Amino acid sequence: MGQVLSQDEVDALLAAVTDGSIESETPVAPEEAKAPAAPAYAPHEVRPYDITSQDRIFRGKMPMLEVIHEKFCRDFRTSLSIELRRVVDVEVGDIRLVKFGEFLNSLPLPTSINLFKMEPLRGMGAMIVESSFAFVLVNIFLGGMGKTRFRVEGRDFTAIELNIVRKVVNGALTELQHAWEPIEPVRIEFQRTEINPQFVSIAHPTEIVLVIESSVDVEGNSGLIQIVIPYAMVEPLREKLSSGFLGEGAAYDDSAWRTVLTDAVKESEVEMKVQLGRVKISLEQLIKLQDGQVLQLDKFSDEAVDILIENIAKFRAVVGTERGYKAVRII
Repeated sequence: MGQVLSQDEVDALLAAVTDGSIESETPVAPEEAKAPAAPAYAPHEVRPYDITSQDRIFRGKMPMLEVIHEKFCRDFRTSLSIELRRVVDVEVGDIRLVKFGEFLNSLPLPTSINLFKMEPLRGMGAMIVESSFAFVLVNIFLGGMGKTRFRVEGRDFTAIELNIVRKVVNGALTELQHAWEPIEPVRIEFQRTEINPQFVSIAHPTEIVLVIESSVDVEGNSGLIQIVIPYAMVEPLREKLSSGFLGEGAAYDDSAWRTVLTDAVKESEVEMKVQLGRVKISLEQLIKLQDGQVLQLDKFSDEAVDILIENIAKFRAVVGTERGYKAVRII
């Protein structure tokens, strides 16, 4: 243990610092006391890179994903209102990128985690219904008013409760599939329900996932429904999701444009040729060709010939004459 200074020694030390006999250390600002900053590199200098790091940089937004989410909320509000025969309001929530492991750690136990596939996309997503709100839905489906408060901790969902929640989830997945159709036709299929987040492995804990939130209110009883999609699952569609020119008009009827384009295509001109036959000759024979020389083709005089449309064989025909002109009859 170090020596303890007496009061006289402390006073002498302070006096020495005051008159400059002993130099004091310059105090460090809190900002400077933080961890050392990353070393600066020149623009073309080689920098070390940790290939084991799972951190990724995402630039730009995906506005079409927001359009899909808004359409899903509108359609789901209508279908759920009809299903429950109650006034339902579904509001658009946040869309955020988080690590899958961090998101799982934020989920309580039990939680209604419903896994689904989005073919032809690879992997699986999850639709998560907040536990307290799931019990409210069960209460309303069974004739209650949804006002009863349930204790969520320490209990599991019964088979009846799981079936009722699954019915709501299937309806939501149907509306989600319709919302995706203008951007990318996908077939969403329900797979299974998990209660414990530890049994959900749709992505590695360090991978990034999209968390799309929707706030659902049923006559004063509100809850949260979250759609979790691994970023790697929708990365092939990033260009479509990042484009901002489609808008929701992509889901409207475009029959007028279809008619105009169809008429324009019908008026397009194409080249049609009749191939009487073929013959292969050497370069020496080509050089010696003269007027009046006869070339024998690979077809007989009465054999059918090919009609080419833009150099693609489309029809077969026989050669003849019509009103003094050479002609072919399609067979």
